[in-house]
Amino acid sequence: MLTNQKLLIRPTFNFVRQLSVTAYFHNSSVIQTGKILEATDADFKKLVLESKEPVIVDFYADWCGPCKLLAPILERVVKDNKKVTLVKLNTDNNQELAEKYSITGLPTVCSFHKGKNFDRFIGVISEGRVREFVEQASALDDSNK
Repeated sequence: MLTNQKLLIRPTFNFVRQLSVTAYFHNSSVIQTGKILEATDADFKKLVLESKEPVIVDFYADWCGPCKLLAPILERVVKDNKKVTLVKLNTDNNQELAEKYSITGLPTVCSFHKGKNFDRFIGVISEGRVREFVEQASALDDSNK
């Protein structure tokens, strides 16, 4: 029986991606070098509500089949649009935020700009409609200057 065995902890892909995507500097502002971020209750305010650019938030759960269908479509469309950032939020791990934004069905995708929630859709929609949603969100940046 091994009693002095050390536990080897391997960082998850999302953890490594967060380290490489979000950098906190001495002035406490967030520098976003990527377009797809994973958020938690702790950093939602900084990543979404305090962002100067439009943000699309994907409220999802790991067990949700429709969420798994929508995710690659949403990620592909957001990567094509350079004006928005996609923030993914696991509702199972962040139930307070899901409750705050009245998430009643999954997936729910919301657009935010300057701390305000402008639009949302629930469920899986076509890539064309996702593209329209993302383009409307990116237009918020132009209309509020």
